[in-house]
Amino acid sequence: MKFINTIKNRLIGLAPMSGYTDHVMRLLSISYGADFAYSEMLSSSALSRRHTTLASLSSDVKVPVQLFGSDPEELVCAAKIVEDRASWIDINAACPVKKVTRKGAGAALLREPDKIASIIRMLKERTGLKVSVKMRLGWSANTLLKILDILCNEHPDILIIHGRTASQGYRGSADWKAIDEAACHLDGSGIVVLGSGDLFTPDAIVRALANTNVNGVVVARGAIGNPWIFRQSRDLLRTGTYRQIPLDERLRLFNYHIEQLIKAYGEYSAIRRARQLFSGYTRGISGASAMRSNYMKLDTFNQVQCFVNTLIEERGSIS
Repeated sequence: MKFINTIKNRLIGLAPMSGYTDHVMRLLSISYGADFAYSEMLSSSALSRRHTTLASLSSDVKVPVQLFGSDPEELVCAAKIVEDRASWIDINAACPVKKVTRKGAGAALLREPDKIASIIRMLKERTGLKVSVKMRLGWSANTLLKILDILCNEHPDILIIHGRTASQGYRGSADWKAIDEAACHLDGSGIVVLGSGDLFTPDAIVRALANTNVNGVVVARGAIGNPWIFRQSRDLLRTGTYRQIPLDERLRLFNYHIEQLIKAYGEYSAIRRARQLFSGYTRGISGASAMRSNYMKLDTFNQVQCFVNTLIEERGSIS
């Protein structure tokens, strides 16, 4: 347990995820122990042209805001628009989805590291915000260290490294050895290095922190319907164990989550937005597949409440 003392204070945050990390998920994650929680990725083009709103960003609580785009001027313009609501700006150089990369944005930026460096420089010069970059190991091969040498000339404040190439998407396993090599490469630079990839359990998070030199991690898919993962990870780091969450506690929080989504998006959109969340809230539970199949048939909040309350009565103590 000696290693626990050296890693227990490292950062554990919520990664940006399109369609998930709205203000509801961010607030839940923070309340359950996340050190920070990123916004969903926002289009710099849509923001700069005023084709989207800032409804997903609170005017009271600043959050790290992720922007995607390929035009440096648009990214700066977008950053200025969100400046009052952002604790820092993240450049998305990690998203492998084709509708993003075919526009030269997301992970496609990894093919132009000089452009990423230019964007970092412009953001730092023309806004009062710190800058992070969420990136992958490379486009089709691991060229991470070469990319880092270019980016570091502009002194980004934070680098979030996902342990796959863009061409891998989410196939295979995240390469935490490569992430560790990057963290060691940047040692002494003053840049905060956060690792990402395959962090689905508190045990995986603690292993990542114990076996690498990163300053912390960001949790993505592992936090969907599972805000407890942050507190459980802290407990595991500090005490060597963590509490399993029974189904009734999961479902009661799911009910609260969907209530907040209804306030934000209306009943119709919230019920559908919550479908993938329900998969997370029931992950690892015996019979979860049947539960999810039945949930997909529900169209109203009243139906959801009846369904959830029945599950709590019948199976609530299961964890």
